[in-house]
Amino acid sequence: MTTDLHVDPDDWAVAIEDHDGPQLVVGGPGTGKTEFLVRRALSLIDTADVPPEALLVLGFSRRGVAELRDRIEQRLGRSFTELPASTFHSLATRILEFHGPNVLGRPLDTLLTGPEQVSFVGALLAEENPSSWPHPYRELLPTRSFAKEVTDFILRCREQLIDPQALGDLASDRADWRALPEFLATYEEGLRAAGRVDYGTLLTDAISVIGDPTVASQIGESCRYLLVDEYQDTTTAQSEMLRRLAAAHGNLTVAADPYQSIYSFRGAEVDNVARFPDEFPDADGDPAKRFVLTTSFRVPSEILDAAVRVTHGGALPGSAGAVVAAPGSGVVETFGFQQQTEEAEWIASEIQRLHVEQQVPYRRMAVFVRSKRRFLPELSRSLERRGIPHDPPDARLADQPAVRMVLDCVIAATEQGQEQLRAFRRILLGPLFALPLGELREIERRRLVEGATWPNVVRAHVDEGDALADLIEDPTWAVDQPAAQGFWTLWTTLPQFSHLVVDPARANERSAWSSLAQVLGRLGERDPSETLAGYLELIETDDFEARPLLGYVTPDQDRLTVTSLHQAKGLEFDIVFIADAVEGNFPDLRPRESLLGSRHLSPSQSGEDAAYRRFRLQEEMRLAYTAMTRARLRVVWTATSSGFDGGDGAPSRFLGLVAGTATVAEAAQRPEPWGDPVTTMEAEAWLRRIVRDSAEPEPLRLAALHSLARGEQWGLRAPRDIAGTLERGPDNQLIDENHRLSPSQAEAYDRCPRRYALERRLGIGDEQTVYLEFGNLIHAVLEDAERAALDAGEARSTVDMAIAALSDRFDPVPFGGKPWSDAWRARGERALAHLYTYWPGDGVAVALERKLAAEIAGVQWVGKADRIDRTSNGLKIVDYKTSSRMPTVAEAAQSLQLGYYFFALAEDEEMAQFGEPVEAELWFVTQTKRKSLATRSFKPDQRDEVLERLADAARGILAEEWPATPNDGCDRCRVRLVCPAWPEGREAYG
Repeated sequence: MTTDLHVDPDDWAVAIEDHDGPQLVVGGPGTGKTEFLVRRALSLIDTADVPPEALLVLGFSRRGVAELRDRIEQRLGRSFTELPASTFHSLATRILEFHGPNVLGRPLDTLLTGPEQVSFVGALLAEENPSSWPHPYRELLPTRSFAKEVTDFILRCREQLIDPQALGDLASDRADWRALPEFLATYEEGLRAAGRVDYGTLLTDAISVIGDPTVASQIGESCRYLLVDEYQDTTTAQSEMLRRLAAAHGNLTVAADPYQSIYSFRGAEVDNVARFPDEFPDADGDPAKRFVLTTSFRVPSEILDAAVRVTHGGALPGSAGAVVAAPGSGVVETFGFQQQTEEAEWIASEIQRLHVEQQVPYRRMAVFVRSKRRFLPELSRSLERRGIPHDPPDARLADQPAVRMVLDCVIAATEQGQEQLRAFRRILLGPLFALPLGELREIERRRLVEGATWPNVVRAHVDEGDALADLIEDPTWAVDQPAAQGFWTLWTTLPQFSHLVVDPARANERSAWSSLAQVLGRLGERDPSETLAGYLELIETDDFEARPLLGYVTPDQDRLTVTSLHQAKGLEFDIVFIADAVEGNFPDLRPRESLLGSRHLSPSQSGEDAAYRRFRLQEEMRLAYTAMTRARLRVVWTATSSGFDGGDGAPSRFLGLVAGTATVAEAAQRPEPWGDPVTTMEAEAWLRRIVRDSAEPEPLRLAALHSLARGEQWGLRAPRDIAGTLERGPDNQLIDENHRLSPSQAEAYDRCPRRYALERRLGIGDEQTVYLEFGNLIHAVLEDAERAALDAGEARSTVDMAIAALSDRFDPVPFGGKPWSDAWRARGERALAHLYTYWPGDGVAVALERKLAAEIAGVQWVGKADRIDRTSNGLKIVDYKTSSRMPTVAEAAQSLQLGYYFFALAEDEEMAQFGEPVEAELWFVTQTKRKSLATRSFKPDQRDEVLERLADAARGILAEEWPATPNDGCDRCRVRLVCPAWPEGREAYG
C-alpha cells in the first residue's frame, strides 16, 4: 500500500532532491506541480550532474511543453546542446524515424490528418461486403457519417491498445461489433500498403519499437530521467509508453491532479493516477512514492472553497487531499439574467469597468464558456461594441472571404451546372472584377442566347477577363498540380490579385492569403500529390485547418482571453467569468453514446447507463473545478434563466453550490447597478437620468443639464437627440439596388403589403418565437434524416433515424427549459412518428433543401424546396409545414410558393436529368390527429396565373406600394399597433 508523503512549502527542497525511482506528485490547483518538475530538472542538472540532454520532459500540448522548456532553460543559467521536451506524439514520431526502420523494417509512413483518415476509412468501407456487417449498418457503409463513426472507434481502440484479435474477443459478446475486428485488420493492412499512419497507430507503433530490448536499452541510456506533466490526461497507450520508456532505469516522475481530469472524450483514463504506484513499482518491487503538495500558491480560500463545494457529493475518485489556500482574499459571485444579450452586455461592461477603474489589464481577465457555438457570438458583438480586444469565435480559414475567392476559381474550373454558375457570379460580382449586377445579368443573358461557354463569354464581355478564361479552359492548375503550386499559378496568372494586394485597406485579405499558402504548404508536405481540387473536397467535408493563422498576436499584447472551459486548462488569470451556465449546457449530461458504442472500449466508461451518467456528472464537476481555480482574485458565474424553476434552460445547479445558497434561484439574482459611469455612453445615460429625476437636488440636475449641453465637446450626442432614434427620413428606398425576392416574400406581400414592409423590410416584430424555433428544428431534423437516407440510396429515412436526428439537434434552452422543453420534444417525436407512419406516396428523393433560382418580370427570385422526389410520372416538389393553420384546397391550388417552385424547377437545367415537375404539395407534418398525413396540392394549370401574381408582387415591392389590407390574420398581427387600417394604429398617422 502506498503511503502519502505530504510536502509543505518548507519541505520542497528535500522532496525535489529525492531524484531516483518512480514518483507520483499530486496536488490541487496552484500547488506547484509543474514548478516541482521544473525544480526537479534543475536539481538533476545542477546537483546530480545529469546532462540536460539526458532528461526527457513530456507534456500534452505544444504550448505546455514550450512553457516547461522555457522555464527550465531560463533558470539554468548556462548553455547546453538541447533540453529534450516533447509531446507524446512528437516523441513517438522521433522514435519511429530513428529506430523504426531497424525494428519494423520500414521508414516512418506519412501521417494522416483527421479528415484524411475519415476519407481513408470511407474508401475502405465502400469496398466492404455488406453481408459481413450487421443489418442496421449495411446501408450506411458508403456514407461519410458512418466513416466518421468507424474512424472514432478505431482511434478508441488504439488508445486502449486493442488490436484486431483483442477486439474479436470483445466482439464475441456484442453482435453489433461482429464486423469490426476484421475491418480493423483490413484497415491496418491498407495503411501499410498506402504508406500512411494515423495518430493512434503512431503511438502503438512506437510502443512496439520501444519494446525491442536493444531500443529500450539505447533510450534508457540517452534519457535517464523522465518528467511528465498532466499525467491525469494520459490514455492507456500513453501510460504503457511511459512504462516501457522508464523500464531500463525506473526514474520516472509524473505530476497530476485527478480533479482536473477533463478529457475522457479524448481517451484520458483518470484511473491511471490511482494505479500508478502499483503499475510503476520501484527496483525492490514496492509501490512508487506518492508526494502530495499541500499548499496552493494561486487560489485564495474563498475561490478554493467554492470550487470544492461544486464537487461535493460527486464521489470523485483520486482526491489529492485538502489544499491549504493561498494567502489573500478572493471573491466569488453568481448572477442571473433574463436574456443572453443582457448577460453578454453586462459581462462586456464589467470587463471594461475593471479595465478603466481598477487598471486590470485585459490579458489578466478571461471569459470561459462550455460551448463556443451558443454564447460566444453574442458576447463577441458586445465586446466589439466597446472596443475590447479579443479573439472572435473560431472560424475556418476556408470561410474567409479572401480565401473563398480562390476556392470559387477552383469551383468555376472544375464544376458544371449550378455550382459553376454560382461560383462565376461570386467571382464577377466580388472584389476581383466588381461587376455591377446589371452587367452580370447581361453577360448571363448573352451566354444563354449565344449558347457560349463560360470561358468564351468571359473573354468576350469581361474587361481583363482573358486570364480567367484561360484558367477555366485549362484547369490543370486545379486538378493536376500540387495544391501550393496550383495556388501560385492562379495567383500569378490573374492580374486582379495584384490590384488587391497593394490596397492598404486589404490587410485582412493579405493575412488570409498568407495563411492559405501556409496551409497548402503543410498539405504538400504530407501528400505532395494533393491538388487544390482535393483540398476543396477536404474542407467541404471537414474543418481541415486546426486553427486559422489570421491576426497574429504578439505575446505582450493586452488582449482578453475568450475560450472554452476545456481550453482554459493550464492557464492563470486574475479574474475569470464563467458564462452561459445553464442546465443542459453546463453541466452537459446528454448521453454521448456513439452509433457503435465506442465508450464501452474504456474500462472506466463501460458501465450501465446510471453509472455512465454519474461518470459524466463527475467530469462536469471536475470541469467546473478546473475553470474556477484558474483565477487568483475573482470568479463570476453568469446564466440566462428561462424563468422556470428547474430542468434544462434553468440556471445551472452549480450556481447554488458555488454561492453556497439553499436554492439556485437565490444564487441567480441580477447584479446591482454600477455606480459611476466609465464610458461616454454610460455617462450620457447617467446624466439624462439625473436631469429627469425630480427627487435629485436642483443644483445637481442643473449641473447634469449643463454637462449634457456641452457634451458634444467630449463625445456625447447633441442634447436634442434621443438615444436610439434615427432622424426621420422619406418613406421610400426600402428596396436597394441588389434586390432579390423569394416566394415567401411574395406570399407575405400578397396577404398584406403594409405588414410585409414593416416585418420583412423594417424588421419590426420579427423576433424569434418558440413556434418558429420548433418549425426550424423540424425542418433541420428532416433534412438530416432524409440526407442520410439519400446518401445511402434509400427512398426515405425511418422514424428511428429521424428521432435520433431530433435528439442530436434538440436544444432545450430556446423552448423554455423543463417541463416545457419536454413537451415540445414530445410534440416533435409525435410529428415524426406520424409522418413516417403515413408517408404519402412512394417517390424517391433526388434533392433536399434545393435552391431554385429564376427570373420573373426582370427580377431575380430564389427559393428553397424542402424535398424533390422522382415519381413514375415525373418530379414532385414537397414543402414541409409546421403551422397549425392549413390553407383551403382552393388556396393551395393557387399557392404562390408551390407555383414558384413548380416554375423554377422546370427552369433548372441540372434537375432536368430527373424529369419534368408534375406535382407540388404542402405536407403538414404536425397535424397528427388523423390517420393520414394532411396535404394540400398545387394545380399545375394555375402556373401562369401564379406567375402573373408573382410579377404583380414584384412590381408592387419595387414601387414600394405598401397599402394596408385587412384579412383574417389581423388578430395575430404583431404590427397592428401601427397599422392605419385599425383604430389603435391610426394615432401614428393623425
